[in-house]
Amino acid sequence: MAASNDDDRASGDGASETKIAPTPEEPEPPKVPDVELIVDGFGFMPKSLQRQDKRTSNVFDKSAKALKDILLPEPEEGRSPCASSTNIDIVRRYTWKTKNRMTVQVITYGATLTSIQVPDRKGVPDDVVAGFDTLEEYFSSRNPYFGSTIGRTANIICDGTMVVRPSGRIYMLSTNKGHHHYHGGYIGFDKVNWRSYVTGNKVIMSHVSERFTEGYPGTVLAQIAFEVTCDNTIKIEMRCTTSEPTIVNLSNCPYFNLAGHHAGCEAIYDHMFTINADKYTVTTESGVVTGEKKVVGGTPYDFRVPRLLRTMLPRVPMGGYELNFCITQGTEQDLTFHGRALHPCTGRVLEVYSNQPGMEFYTGNLLPDPDKIVEGKVSYGYVPLMGKDGTFYKKHGLFCFMPQNFPDAVNHKNFPSPILNPGEVYVHRIQYKFGLLIGKYV
Repeated sequence: MAASNDDDRASGDGASETKIAPTPEEPEPPKVPDVELIVDGFGFMPKSLQRQDKRTSNVFDKSAKALKDILLPEPEEGRSPCASSTNIDIVRRYTWKTKNRMTVQVITYGATLTSIQVPDRKGVPDDVVAGFDTLEEYFSSRNPYFGSTIGRTANIICDGTMVVRPSGRIYMLSTNKGHHHYHGGYIGFDKVNWRSYVTGNKVIMSHVSERFTEGYPGTVLAQIAFEVTCDNTIKIEMRCTTSEPTIVNLSNCPYFNLAGHHAGCEAIYDHMFTINADKYTVTTESGVVTGEKKVVGGTPYDFRVPRLLRTMLPRVPMGGYELNFCITQGTEQDLTFHGRALHPCTGRVLEVYSNQPGMEFYTGNLLPDPDKIVEGKVSYGYVPLMGKDGTFYKKHGLFCFMPQNFPDAVNHKNFPSPILNPGEVYVHRIQYKFGLLIGKYV
């Protein structure tokens, strides 16, 4: 047997098999996520603004003083109140980047949209919302709510007075716009630093509005979820609960220019607008709703088919659009198409969807007007408002699509009720969808 094995080895028939080392597999290239979320800091809150005292009976004086502290923070020992690490509360910034070359940024101060970069039909991205480069500029009294979350209630409440039914109690709110309450008062949701955390691709922000803040009854817990999807859609979901009957009407207030936030009024005039509304709420010259709803047909407010803004503005009184439209909704419909804006030159398209019954359409009428001279004790001319990248924002240079409940709805029985009761959950969903027009618009 041993001789046979020797013969096999000599002939090579019994040679042992040679083991070949496996070829190393090439590492797979890292997979690029559809949406990437990055977290960093945007600035610091001064210590004096991190905690605000509860406002009770003297709501008006304390609110005004707190607002003054925000707009004019006092430096400590000759230094900025933001300079010391012992006197700060971090304002975080969240950045989404999609595979379709869209970039969105949100900061926790005011739960504010600060940047939305979307490509045009040539693939060139540009920032299409107004804002500022620094946090201190967002503190400014001249900030027209750029990108902010508005609450507890958006728009005007006439004379700052409301009756919460069925209890019938009358509440006096702070009056920060003449005799009226506007956008939540002196210190609305746009002037607080929201707490935040990340879950998956969502950023969740929360804020507790104490009882009698700005005169509102009930302690309200507000929560906002921001999400950006790979199809270039920004999804916002706002939720509120309360400890006692109160009113809630949250919204978000980005100022758009689809040609780029720097493009100015000439580009806005070239925008085509569509609004899904058969009626609008009538207002007085001071901007207060009368409770009447009128049909848009035969008026300059008919955007049921696409309209070029350049041809519509000359027909509108009071220098431009600042009006709530009554959105046409199905009986059990949740998200409803509210409006569309198109800039034919760049091809950018914005569509807005929401579950609210109204939408404010605003064309930046109150932004600084270079042609206007104000007469008073001292005559002065155009006072510029400088934003991101040294851009000067001017009248009609931007527009807003702001989904909401009807203004002053608490004081008009024929409007959808804004009252939130304990045990109920207020839910407001908004979607901003960006796309491109391929081809020529006819």
